[in-house]
Amino acid sequence: MSKYLGIMNIRIRTTCNFVVCLLLVLFPKADLLVKHYHYQRNFKFTSFGSMTNDQEVLFSGEGNTFHDAVKLCAEFCRRDRRCIGMELCKITEDRIRCRVCCKTKTEEEGIPLNNTDRCRYMAMDAEPKVNIALHKPSSMSSSFTPDYHKASNAVDGVTVCLSGHSLAHTLAEYRPWIKINLQATYDVYSVVIYNREDCCGERLHDLQINIGINGTENTCGFYKGPAVNGDRIVVNCNPLARGSFVILRILTPPGEKEFLQVCEIKVYVHN
Repeated sequence: MSKYLGIMNIRIRTTCNFVVCLLLVLFPKADLLVKHYHYQRNFKFTSFGSMTNDQEVLFSGEGNTFHDAVKLCAEFCRRDRRCIGMELCKITEDRIRCRVCCKTKTEEEGIPLNNTDRCRYMAMDAEPKVNIALHKPSSMSSSFTPDYHKASNAVDGVTVCLSGHSLAHTLAEYRPWIKINLQATYDVYSVVIYNREDCCGERLHDLQINIGINGTENTCGFYKGPAVNGDRIVVNCNPLARGSFVILRILTPPGEKEFLQVCEIKVYVHN
C-alpha cells in the first residue's frame, strides 16, 4: 500500500485523464483502452479502502473493465447531487463493481473506510456552497413556549444549543413543521440540521425535508433517525429540489403526536 500514499488528496477531473490515472496508479494491469468522454464533476483521492456496509448506496453497477465500471458510476454522479463519493472494487479479474454513496450522512468527517487491497474509495470534490437560510423569515406549526421557542432560532447562526431556551421547538402535535422562506428561487444542494446538545436528541426522527415553489413541494430527502444529542445531520437533496422555501416535517403516524425541535438549519446552494 505504500506506493499509493504519494497520491492521497490529489484532485482528479472526471475526464478520460481521470480514468487513465486511476487505472495506471490503482490497477496497473487493467485494460487501458479508454474512450474519450467528459463529466462535469470532480473526484479526489482522500483515502484507500472500501465503504462500510452500513452506508446507504445510491447506485451500484458492474462492468467487465474498470473503464466500464467508472463510467457507470461517474455518469450517475454527474446527474445526482446526492453523490458524495465512489467506490471501485475488483470482484474477479473480469468483474468490477462500482458503488455510489450516500443519501444522508451524520458525520462531517465523511465515510468510514475498511482497509482492503481490492477496493479504492474517492470522495466527490468539494464545490463552493453558501448557506442561504441565515436570518431568513421562518415559521412553525406551533411554539412550545412562545416567548423564546421561536422559529427564528433555527436560522440565527447559532449551531450549539446547550439548553432548550435557544431552540426552535413546537408543541407535541400531529406532523409538526418548521418552514424557512428563502425569498428567492434556488436549486438547493443540501440541508444541514443541528440537533440540541443537552437532551432529548432522539426526538429528531422520521424527518421529511421538502423544497417548495408555487404551492408545490418537491422532495429534498428523508432522515429516518433517531438522532442523538449534538448530531449534525446532512441531507443531500434530490436533483429536482428547487424552490423558494424549505419545510421540515416529522411524519408522525395518524393519532400520534411528536415534538419538532432543532438548534439550527442551514440550506446550501452552489455559490
